[in-house]
Amino acid sequence: MPLISVIVPAYNADKTLEKTVNDILNQTFSDYELIIVNDGSSDNTLSLIQKFAALDSRVKSLNQSNGGLSNARNNGVKIASGEYITFIDADDRVELYYLEYLVRALKDTHAEMIIGRTDRVKEEFAPSNELQKFSIELLSKKEAVKEMLTGRKITVGSCNRLVPKSWYLEFPFLEGKKYEDLSHSYKLHLKAESVAFVDAYIYHYVMRGGSITGSKVISLGQCQDYYEAINLCSSEVLQQFGDIEEDIAVLKYRDYMSLFLLIERCTEKDINDKMCDEIISWCKSNWRYVSFNRYAPLEVKLRAFLFRISPRLYEKLYYIGIRFKGKAIS
Repeated sequence: MPLISVIVPAYNADKTLEKTVNDILNQTFSDYELIIVNDGSSDNTLSLIQKFAALDSRVKSLNQSNGGLSNARNNGVKIASGEYITFIDADDRVELYYLEYLVRALKDTHAEMIIGRTDRVKEEFAPSNELQKFSIELLSKKEAVKEMLTGRKITVGSCNRLVPKSWYLEFPFLEGKKYEDLSHSYKLHLKAESVAFVDAYIYHYVMRGGSITGSKVISLGQCQDYYEAINLCSSEVLQQFGDIEEDIAVLKYRDYMSLFLLIERCTEKDINDKMCDEIISWCKSNWRYVSFNRYAPLEVKLRAFLFRISPRLYEKLYYIGIRFKGKAIS
């Protein structure tokens, strides 16, 4: 039985999957299995997975009809034999010592959950494969929750974590909804009495280039899913930690600004007007929580300041900015 099960959900990922899998198969830590879930792909993803499975006995493949990211993750967990789970997206990159550093933090601290730093990189990025200096910080439940809310060290993403398999069986991802990371990660944080933070950029979220004209159509359901996830996370954390309302406001403000952008692109915008008005009103009433929070990242403070002045100006400047950064339209 391996210590770790690495789960990679893959949907139409034949352009990126090989690089991601090579990063995993060349890890400096070897006590793991790799489960690649083909989520009903219509390209060459399945044949690539079959090739990897034939070449390396650590690779398991699961082929299923399209059920979405949450369903693919949940099904991967069900067949996993590792004591711990880590998720890696099929278009992201990890350092070759990704697992080694997570496991070292686990053994050194005996924390219940391990999380590393994540950064954003462009498509042409490749891991350096040179060992980085890093430190391990042991956080209490409350400290880790605050870091997740403000986003200084820990993101709400489900990747770049080492989590007991039993926790994912206890808290499966919510299926049939988008923004599954936001509606799920807080549950793990509220369960973990201790979290070890690996202070090194070992996981790289790859930003795919996009354009406004080529962006996806945004539906009312997508906006509602995002709105529900934001408020579910905020309310559940507040119930357990009523004295960190300012940090909760940072997460809520940051995601409300993103939701505002989705609503503006929504094909059913008229139906969303009430939600949009509520978001703008809340942000204008609570901007102080972000602006004067010393733990809030500077980027979020600047965005909040601009949004308070003019949501429409914020929208225009945001799309100008992503053209230069190469960030995808989601």
